[in-house]
Amino acid sequence: MAEIWANRLMLPDWEIRSAAWTQSPQSSFNEIPLEVMKEVILDLPSVEARTYNPEEVGEADLIIALHDGELEHGDIPTDLPSQKLLRWDIRNPELRSSDSIEQWALYQEICDEIAMNIKNMEPYFRADYV
Repeated sequence: MAEIWANRLMLPDWEIRSAAWTQSPQSSFNEIPLEVMKEVILDLPSVEARTYNPEEVGEADLIIALHDGELEHGDIPTDLPSQKLLRWDIRNPELRSSDSIEQWALYQEICDEIAMNIKNMEPYFRADYV
């Protein structure tokens, strides 16, 4: 969700990527967030499921870590450069409910929350280009 919203800002010289911090080989890509995004963005770009790459993240200019502060403890990698790290406390629907309908509703709420957070970051993203 964050990658899609950020890329909609069409920022010059920014390469935006999302990745899961932890993802076991057995886990599958959850399609619910993309389906929720289709309610808002009809022409949804393709999104590649990625996992955490310490080397790639170490080279980033900014790292925004989304995690459920109430339910996810110690989930953010400890090797992230703190001077580049911004944490967003975003509820994790998969940890909040096992019911798919309830998860859908939670994803709708966090979709809006992430969109607003990204929009509020726009002045920062554009600061070097004004």
